[in-house]
Amino acid sequence: MGGRDELASRTRADLLAAAKRLFGERGYLDTKITDIAAAAGRAVGSFYTHFTGKEQLLAVLRGELTETPAPEPLGDDPIREHVTACWTALRTHRPTAIALLQQATAAAPASGRLWDELTAWTAPLRRHLENRRDRGQPLPGDHELLAAAVGAMLAGLNHALPADDPGDSRVADAVTNLVLHGLTGPEQ
Repeated sequence: MGGRDELASRTRADLLAAAKRLFGERGYLDTKITDIAAAAGRAVGSFYTHFTGKEQLLAVLRGELTETPAPEPLGDDPIREHVTACWTALRTHRPTAIALLQQATAAAPASGRLWDELTAWTAPLRRHLENRRDRGQPLPGDHELLAAAVGAMLAGLNHALPADDPGDSRVADAVTNLVLHGLTGPEQ
C-alpha cells in the first residue's frame, strides 16, 4: 500500500473512531460533521472524501455490527442466551447502537423506520419465540411484537444507562425474566 493509500486509510479510520466517540458522548443527532472532522484532527473536506454524509458514515459503522456474527444459543434457555447476546452486542457497540436508535426514532413515524429497525434487529429472538410457540409453550402475544418490545427495552436501556454503569450485568437477566415471567415473577 502506498503512502497516499495509507494516509487515506488512516484518515477514514480516524473519522470513524471520532464519530463513534462523539456518538457515545453526544448522540447522533447532536453530532455534526464538523465536530467529527475536528475530533479526528482532519478538515471537513477530508470527511467528504470518504463519506457523502453522516448517514453514510453511520451505514459503515452499522456494517461493523453486521460483520460480527451473533452466536446461536446452545443452552437450555435460548431466550435468556439471546437476550444476553443482544445486550452484550449493544454495550460493545454502544455508540453505534445509540446512533442507529436516534436516527430511526428521528424519522417520521409514518416511515416505519423504527419498526423496521426493531424487527430486523430482533429477528433471532423472534425465531426463538416461534420455536417456543411451536413446542406448545404459550406466548402472551404475537411473536414479532414481543421480540420488537424486547428490542425496544434493550435499546432504550442501552441509551439510558451510562457506559460504565455498575448494574450493567443485571440488565439481560432482568429483561429475560420480564419476558418469561411478566411482572408477576416466576411460577411457583
